[in-house]
Amino acid sequence: MALYHFSVKQVSRGKGQTVVNSAAYISGQKLYNDYYGQTHDYTKKSGVVFTEILTPEYVPEHLTDREILWNEVEKVEKSKRAQLAYSFDIALQNELTLDENIELAREFCREQFVARGMIVDLAVHEGKSKNEDEPDNPHFHVLVPIRPFTEDGSWGSKQKREYVLDEDGNRIKDAKGKDIFNAVSTTGWNDPELLKEWRRAWTEKVNEKFRECHMAARIDHRSYKEQGIDLIPTIHEGYEVRAMEKKGIKTVIGELNRAIRQFNQMFISLKESIQWMKTAYEEMKAELDRRQNPTLLESLQDYYDKKTQGRPPLPNSYEEMKRRGKNLSNLQEFSKSINYLQTHQIETMDDLQERIEELNGVVSVSKKEISEKRKQLKELENLEKMAEVIKTNQPLIDEYNRFYFQKRREKYYQQHKKEINYYRKCERELKQHLDKNGKVPTARWKREKEELQAGIEELKADNQPYQEELTFVKKVQSCADIARRDREMAEADTSGRSEEKREKQVKFPTFYTVQAKEILEENGKAEQQPLNQSEQNPEKKTSLLRKLDEKKKECAERDAKQQVVKKKRDHEMSL
Repeated sequence: MALYHFSVKQVSRGKGQTVVNSAAYISGQKLYNDYYGQTHDYTKKSGVVFTEILTPEYVPEHLTDREILWNEVEKVEKSKRAQLAYSFDIALQNELTLDENIELAREFCREQFVARGMIVDLAVHEGKSKNEDEPDNPHFHVLVPIRPFTEDGSWGSKQKREYVLDEDGNRIKDAKGKDIFNAVSTTGWNDPELLKEWRRAWTEKVNEKFRECHMAARIDHRSYKEQGIDLIPTIHEGYEVRAMEKKGIKTVIGELNRAIRQFNQMFISLKESIQWMKTAYEEMKAELDRRQNPTLLESLQDYYDKKTQGRPPLPNSYEEMKRRGKNLSNLQEFSKSINYLQTHQIETMDDLQERIEELNGVVSVSKKEISEKRKQLKELENLEKMAEVIKTNQPLIDEYNRFYFQKRREKYYQQHKKEINYYRKCERELKQHLDKNGKVPTARWKREKEELQAGIEELKADNQPYQEELTFVKKVQSCADIARRDREMAEADTSGRSEEKREKQVKFPTFYTVQAKEILEENGKAEQQPLNQSEQNPEKKTSLLRKLDEKKKECAERDAKQQVVKKKRDHEMSL
C-alpha cells in the first residue's frame, strides 16, 4: 500500500535540542559537539542505508563534512533559545526498490532545497518492521540549517526587523519606549505556502515514478477531509497508554484505536482498488483506441505485408524470378519509407500532411519563378521573330514605297496585304524596344535569353530534389491511406465472409485449384471409359494418379519453401 507522510519541525536549543545530536542520529555516526563538549554516538543504530551532504555550488568543500557543518551551525547561533535547523521526515514507498527510493529522495532534495540555496543533510532509513504483520516503513530524514549560507562565503541572517510606523512614517514605541517591530524571515523557508508546495511536489514526483513503472498505486498530499474521505480519527493515547501497550497490556483506548485503524485501512484499500480499476480501464481504452487507429508505421507495414504475402509460386521460372524481384523492391521501399519518417520525425498522418504542404510550398515557389522566366524568354523569342519578319519583308516594303501613283500602290498592297500588315504590326511592337540609336538590340536579346535559359536550368536542378521528395512522400501517404481503408473495410464486414475468403485464397490459390481440377477431370474421363478399354490401357490411369500425387507433393514443397522465406523476411524486418 502506498504511504504518504511529510512532516517538518524545527530543531531548537530552547527545547533542549542540539543539531549535532540530530545529525548523528539520522546518519548513524559518531559526532563530537564543540558547543556542549559532548560526543553523540549512534554507530550501533541499524537501518541507515544511505547518507549524503548536498550543497549549492558556491558552498566550500569543508562544509560537506557532517561534523564540521553542524558544529559551525551551533557556533554561529549565540542565543540560548536559538532555532538551529529544519528537520524533515518523509515516507518512501514499499512498492519501489531501495535504489529507486534513494534516487527519488536525492532528486527531490536537489530540486526543492538545494536549488533554493539550502545545505541538505540527507539520510535514508530502510524502516524494517519487527512484526511480520506490519508493513515496512522506509523513509528519509533531511536536516537543513535555518540560517542561509551566502555566496560571499559567510552565514547570513535568519530574519530582519520591520518596524511598525504611524501615519507620518515615524516608528511606534511601546510603553517602555522601545521601537515596535516585526521579525521577518530573510529566506521565506518557513512560509506555510512553501510547505504546501513541497508536499505537492513530492506527491507528483512519487506518482510520476508509479506511472513510469506502470503501477496503479498513488499517493495524495491532501488531508482526508480535502480528498473527501471521511476516515475516523484515532484517539490520543498519551504516554501512559503507550507505555502499557508497549509492555503488552491491552487498554480500552488502544483496542479502540486498533479497530479504527483497521476500518480506515479497509476504506483506503477499497479506494486504491477503485483507483486501480480506473487506471486499468484508461489503459485498456487507450490500447483499443490504438488498435482502431493504427499509427503511420503500422499502416505502412500492413500495406507492404499485403503486397508480399499470400502470393503462390508461379509455374514459369521467369515469372517467379520477376515476382521475387518485386517482393524485394517492396521491402526496399518499405525500408526507405521507415528511414525517411524516422529521419524527419514524422509520426502521424497530420505530420505527413504538414510535410507535404511544406514541400508543396517550396516546389510551387520554384515553379512560379520558372514560369516567370519562361514567360520572359517567350517574349524575347517573339521580339526576335518580329525582328526577323522586319528583316525578311524589308525588300517588299521598299518596293511598296517606290510606287508614286496611288492606283499602283493600292494594287500592290492588295497583292501583299497580309505581309505588309504584319510588317506594320511588328514595326509598332518593336518601336518601344529599340535602343538609343534606334536599332534592334539583337545581341542584348541573345544574352538575356542565355541568362534566362541558364536560370531556368538552375532552378530546375535546385527544385528536382524537392520534387522527387514530394513525389515519394505522396506515395507514402497513398500507401498508408490504402492500408487504413482496407482495415476499415475489414472491420466493417461483420459477416466474416471476407476473412474466410482471405483464408481460402491463402490456403488454396487459384493456380493450384485450376490445375488440380484439370487433373481430376482427366482422371474422371478415364474412369468413365469401358472396362475393357481401361484394362487395355492400365498405364494411362496409373500415370494420371501418379501425376496428381506429384502435383500435390510439389504444391506442398512450394508452400513449405514459401513459409521459410516468409519467416526469414519477418526476422530480418524485426532486426
